Amino acid sequence: MQQFLRQSLKIRNLHLFFPQLIGTICLILFVIILIQRFIKCMKDGTPFINFKGYHFFTPGYDKLKFWGSLILSIGYIAALPILHFVNASMIFIFLFCLLFDYQKGAGIKFLSLLVSAIIAVGGSWLTWYLFFQVFNITLP
Repeated sequence: MQQFLRQSLKIRNLHLFFPQLIGTICLILFVIILIQRFIKCMKDGTPFINFKGYHFFTPGYDKLKFWGSLILSIGYIAALPILHFVNASMIFIFLFCLLFDYQKGAGIKFLSLLVSAIIAVGGSWLTWYLFFQVFNITLP
């Protein structure tokens, strides 16, 4: 096991360790959810896939925040190879903060812009410093 970890965690692919770990955990959790759904359907006598009366989105969901988050997440992943970790993180954390602070009719205030900028710059640099300098883990 130690030999396997030593070979698979070389410095050139060390930044891939955590995404693979998180992906594996998400896959395991998805399988657990499917098993729980199967057991519930067996107990209730209902079909596993039942579209009658089913709504994917609850009525009145915040369309701006949902679709904005989806678009920003895809944009962040696309921007990582071009802008690299710190620059892409600063831009997209700033945009996420503004998106979730936005109140319909109230707009965005100067204090929100300032706090978002501090979080974006401070969080990105702190994360980079911890991973790259302290833990010696490369980031994309």
